[in-house]
Amino acid sequence: MTRKIFRSVSLTSVLAVALATVLIAWYVYGIYESQLTSELRAEAGYIAHALSRETDETAFFDGFPSENRVSLISPDGLVLYDSGADASGLGDHSDRPEVLSALSTGRGESRRYSDTLSETTFYYAVRTNGGNVLRVSNTRSSVFGMLLRMLPMLCGILFIVALASIPVARFAAKRIVRPINGLNLDAPLENDIYDELSPLLVRMEHQRREIDRQMYALREAREELAAITENMREGLMVLDNRGVLLSINASAAAVFGVHSSKHIGESILTVSRDPELHECVRSALEGNDADAIIEKNARYYQLLASPVTGSGAVSGAVLLALDITEKHCAELGRREFTANVSHELKTPLTSISGYSEIIRDGVARPEDVKAFAARINSEANRLMALISDILELSRLDERKGLGNKEPVELLSLAREAASQLESQAAAKNISLNVSGEPAQIEGYPTLLSEMLFNIIDNAVKYTPEHGKVDVSVTSHDGRTEVCVADNGIGIPPEHHERIFERFYRVDKSHSRATGGTGLGLSIVKHGAAIHGAEIKLDSAPGRGTRMSLVFKA
Repeated sequence: MTRKIFRSVSLTSVLAVALATVLIAWYVYGIYESQLTSELRAEAGYIAHALSRETDETAFFDGFPSENRVSLISPDGLVLYDSGADASGLGDHSDRPEVLSALSTGRGESRRYSDTLSETTFYYAVRTNGGNVLRVSNTRSSVFGMLLRMLPMLCGILFIVALASIPVARFAAKRIVRPINGLNLDAPLENDIYDELSPLLVRMEHQRREIDRQMYALREAREELAAITENMREGLMVLDNRGVLLSINASAAAVFGVHSSKHIGESILTVSRDPELHECVRSALEGNDADAIIEKNARYYQLLASPVTGSGAVSGAVLLALDITEKHCAELGRREFTANVSHELKTPLTSISGYSEIIRDGVARPEDVKAFAARINSEANRLMALISDILELSRLDERKGLGNKEPVELLSLAREAASQLESQAAAKNISLNVSGEPAQIEGYPTLLSEMLFNIIDNAVKYTPEHGKVDVSVTSHDGRTEVCVADNGIGIPPEHHERIFERFYRVDKSHSRATGGTGLGLSIVKHGAAIHGAEIKLDSAPGRGTRMSLVFKA
């Protein structure tokens, strides 16, 4: 802008000088022309007055001095005298405009321009008393000719003006631009500057406010999106079309064990080298949806990869990592449960089928039929107990058919469960004792009774002959504890976490011999969860088992 102003000022100065020179020359030439015409008129008047006293007008001009050209022309156009040339060599002048006018009106004037010489000749004529025409003329340069003669001087003047205008133009340009360079764009309306810039400054203020509004909305949207993504339980990663990480939230960073900002702008390879992950990324960048399951830190995650398209081309990919550990474990548990149920059901059914075929085919001796029938009945009862426990677990999973909670006195409930197992304890000469103080909680009586029965039943089953099982009910610190302790075979520490799983047996051969279904402790675990109770286990091989249910008051 400074350069443009500089050029404009310099050019304006030169053009102004050139135009002023032409106008002044034109004006001066007009004055000069008017003055010359006046001089010609005056001289013609003087000469005509002098001729009026002469009888021989031609003889008057002998030795007549004059700076102008003087001619005497007869009425028929013959030149009688000419101070600038030989009169005999001049042609007929009867057709000259000034001559014709002088003959008809007494006076006349004209001017003629020479393109060749760039000169103008001025003529003034008057009619004398003798009937002739006196003509006085003078030749001077035209305006164009005068300008041509002035051209060298004019060029010099323009050069001097151009040199002088350079610092002036530079100063003027800087002075004009300085306020513009000092504009406060953050507050356009507070600038005190040229009025011509006011519409621009007003528009700039409107644009600034609109940009501020859009930036505020964009910042809010970005912060909202960041808050959502950072607080998502699911891991989220955004990649460009080259597999470079553009964004990763805290959950995804925790899944892959990286810093959420350290790997921004780097390849996804720096985050993880899992083949499943990179296969999903590759498929998404090719424009296809993909999914996979990976295992990280003992947890399972489902990866969902989707392409991001724009203008008909894939511009990136979005990866979502969903924690499906519970679902995956539940699926594994379901499969294991199905396999265990099939196995557990197959064993008694195989026995029932075998014994019944022996009886049906008449292979069994008559005296053995009763024993076979007893075994069939035993296996059928075992099958019924297994089905009953499976249905009970299903009911507990869905928390259906539990009835209503009501006050339950645990000491009486423990004594009732123990009384049901007295015959089994007596058969092994096991001492079964129940002690403690009455304690009441809110719960489901039938479920609590089944829980206590299963714990005491396990204690009796896995305690050898002449052992003892002690059941106690105590209350302290606002908590009620039902403890079943025995001096039986004990449970190795590595099995403590798994004994509550369905069909899990520490010693499968010994457990099957006891006639258990393998679901008793699973029912205890579900019942404790329903009542908000805590299960404590203290056991080791050779020193028995101590299992407690701790209820909150």
